[in-house]
Amino acid sequence: MNILALTKYSYEGPSSRYRFYNYQSCFKKNDIDMSIKPLFGKSYFSSSNKIKKILIVIFAYFYRFILLLELFIFKNRYDLVLIEYELFPYLPALFEYLLHKRGIKYIVDYDDAIFHKYDINNNVLIKVFLKNKIAKVIKYANHVIICNKYLESYAKKYNKNIMRLPTVVLLNKYKNKMKTFKQKKNNTFIIGWIGSKTTSIYILKILPAMKRFIEYYPNVEFNLVGFDKSLLSNKDIKNHHLNIISWSQETEIEDILNFDIGIMPLHDTPWSKGKCGFKLIQYMSCKKPVIATPVGINCSLVKNEINGYLADSLDKWFDAFEKLYLDRDLRVKMSENNFKKIEKEFNYDENCKLYLKLIKMVTAI
Repeated sequence: MNILALTKYSYEGPSSRYRFYNYQSCFKKNDIDMSIKPLFGKSYFSSSNKIKKILIVIFAYFYRFILLLELFIFKNRYDLVLIEYELFPYLPALFEYLLHKRGIKYIVDYDDAIFHKYDINNNVLIKVFLKNKIAKVIKYANHVIICNKYLESYAKKYNKNIMRLPTVVLLNKYKNKMKTFKQKKNNTFIIGWIGSKTTSIYILKILPAMKRFIEYYPNVEFNLVGFDKSLLSNKDIKNHHLNIISWSQETEIEDILNFDIGIMPLHDTPWSKGKCGFKLIQYMSCKKPVIATPVGINCSLVKNEINGYLADSLDKWFDAFEKLYLDRDLRVKMSENNFKKIEKEFNYDENCKLYLKLIKMVTAI
């Protein structure tokens, strides 16, 4: 069987990597050849020049347009098309409609509330003309994959064929890293966060609690992997004991293994409710206790005093830091509970079986 995956990003994009590229080997073992064609390639991530980036985007749209023309002409080349989010961001759902009309089967995948990019956009024109775009993409699809209840409740309005598939890690890779990992021997207690420039704003929300905590416990440091350094002054970084660490695919597991606690602050917004809690899943896969804002999927991933803490105020963040800092046995217990949860509920092999079953069902219709 041949399927085509039209992802938003190349392997460098976390959403594309974990929800598409990571399934290639599993599909291959089951006689499914998945060809992945990203909209944005490596150059999109490496370029910081504005004009160059605009040209990259224009070329990316043109290349996908040509790819889709070929698909419409040779419609039997692939048995199924997988789409990440949408075919063309900020354009109407015309090509999804044409896929539907040509009888080309497609499954669309969401691990974020992409529809809020349009229906609550501050730009009036985008809101007026594209607010129902994702609803149409979902409506035309043969099946929809989502990762949480919030996305499911939206998708169900437009398509009854829904499957929930969480974002998972290749756990064996994490296990192997843990076997060989050697933590630095010093007296520093590390509270860690991993994210990107766009999610860095969530750290600002809890900065006062972080500052207050290090005033009580000066041997504490905060490792922020992938944080946007431009959001804070050098004075703030020093005063808050922040270590800004560049994200790297090669070192991200080791970076998390260096944490004593993993944190995931969020704003309580519609966009946050659509998140799949992947940071928490990564921490839990590395056997770390967690602290998170009780928004969206975080509420089902984290159970207070079982595998971490949910904190919705600065005082609760401080208290959670302190409880875990002072009680090593509690950290160990929560770490073990987290890992058991990952093995049971976020198992890559089980998820791949579900994915394979879905693909076979859709292509058989």
